[in-house]
Amino acid sequence: MLSREKILKYLQQLGEALEIKGLSGEIILAGGASMCLVHSARDSTKDIDALYEPKDVINRIADKIAEQEDLPAGWLNDSVKSFIEPNASIEEFIAVKGLRIQTVSAEYLLAMKLMAARYGEKDHDDICFLFDKLGINEVDQALGIIETYFTKDRILPKTGYIIEEIIAERKKQNNLPENKKTPIRAKS
Repeated sequence: MLSREKILKYLQQLGEALEIKGLSGEIILAGGASMCLVHSARDSTKDIDALYEPKDVINRIADKIAEQEDLPAGWLNDSVKSFIEPNASIEEFIAVKGLRIQTVSAEYLLAMKLMAARYGEKDHDDICFLFDKLGINEVDQALGIIETYFTKDRILPKTGYIIEEIIAERKKQNNLPENKKTPIRAKS
């Protein structure tokens, strides 16, 4: 598992290696790395999901870091690329020697988590954290955030059910009245 400290250490190593090559890079963090490093929502993540450039050079450097630090292959990966749309909301995070580090916004991160429609413990906790951070208390608020970035035809029915379940669970935990169920919007 990668702690906040380890993520920073490896990103600094990555930036230093780029600088030695006379290059600079950019990385956009998403997923668990953003939850851990940017939002301090959890202590660790299994990998760093990100978009980055120069991709081939960074992949080679990441492989060397994996060997040196005994990290699993894919500790840095771009598997999140299918969820980062051109209209993604990106925010500056920090710059280290040789590397500009950005992150998707909390709203975009929530939209990505909900679009992935996974319901494991980490995703559930991440969604609850982001609901709190963004003040999400109703199904339509969550759907509105998703629809800001993704077209309705890409939203799976499962996403709506996850939203409904988490909202109902949170209202019950906080002794808030449950509204009538908001019908899940059908694909257009």
